[in-house]
Amino acid sequence: MSDASEVPEPAPVPAAGGPAEPGPVPVPEAPAPAPESPPAPAPPAPEAVHPAAPSAYAPPAYAPAAYPPPPPGYVTGAQAVPSAPRRMSPRTRVRLRWTAVLLVFAVFGAGTAYAVTRPERTKIPGLKTPDDGRWTYPALALPQLPGSKPRPFDSTHNPAAVHYADLRTLLLPEPQDAVDDAALPGAKGWLPPSAYLATRPNGDGPQQEAALNEGGLRHIAARGWTMPDGTRGEVYLLQFISRAYAGRYLQDQGSTPPKGVSAGEKDSAPSDLTHPEGTAVHAFGEKTPYGPEMTRYAAVGAGDTVAVVTLTRKGGAVPEQAFAQTVALQAQMLG
Repeated sequence: MSDASEVPEPAPVPAAGGPAEPGPVPVPEAPAPAPESPPAPAPPAPEAVHPAAPSAYAPPAYAPAAYPPPPPGYVTGAQAVPSAPRRMSPRTRVRLRWTAVLLVFAVFGAGTAYAVTRPERTKIPGLKTPDDGRWTYPALALPQLPGSKPRPFDSTHNPAAVHYADLRTLLLPEPQDAVDDAALPGAKGWLPPSAYLATRPNGDGPQQEAALNEGGLRHIAARGWTMPDGTRGEVYLLQFISRAYAGRYLQDQGSTPPKGVSAGEKDSAPSDLTHPEGTAVHAFGEKTPYGPEMTRYAAVGAGDTVAVVTLTRKGGAVPEQAFAQTVALQAQMLG
């Protein structure tokens, strides 16, 4: 047997005119064996499915609801005939009209109120307040009390009604456009008793001053001013050592007019105003004929302090509203 790798010799070609000699018969080579391929993987075994879990979601089947048959004479929406629009009742129509009228008036009133409040009142025709003689005072402010001292009319903590604040800080401030009277110290100092007694009838002399001091006087605060119309204002605050001494002086001198002023009649204008609780007001006005000038005066009792207010005007009467206003504001400062 020959090797498969050897190449066979070519067969001899027979000569012309003679038979070919027999030679060896070529043996075909055996085909080379094909390489072995790896075995194919076995298909995976199907997973076991739990018998209780469904393999796929299936929507539940709904059975159509059974409705009772419609009653006899029932008309479906497709067969319904549109009804005629409902007419509005006369009462409803009247209510709507009045509602519209009220809304119009409300809008008009709101606009008018806004237009009125925008400019100053005195610049609106027909709304200008006539001048009744009142003065323009600055905003009042009570002073800070020292420490934890109570107010004068605190019945629980201050039954004696003592003014613990500096009396000069309780003086009524000057009104607007007033000219200060330099003869009265105001908040700068205390007024000597002799200077106050010089404004009282029969008050001059050391005996009157001694009597005032013996009557429990501690000190006097005073302020004065003159207005453009010539009205002069004076305010005196007399503080005593107790409420009883102040009440005695108010009783004896409360109705006494200033020096050179005739006895006046009681003036109810300041008394009609609302004064702080605990204060007492005695006001008087000079009667006609009162000569070249007219005077109104008042005494206000407030605990251990007595306020004496005097307004005098040459060539005319003292405005009643200005007098009542001044007395009321001074009472509020002491209350």
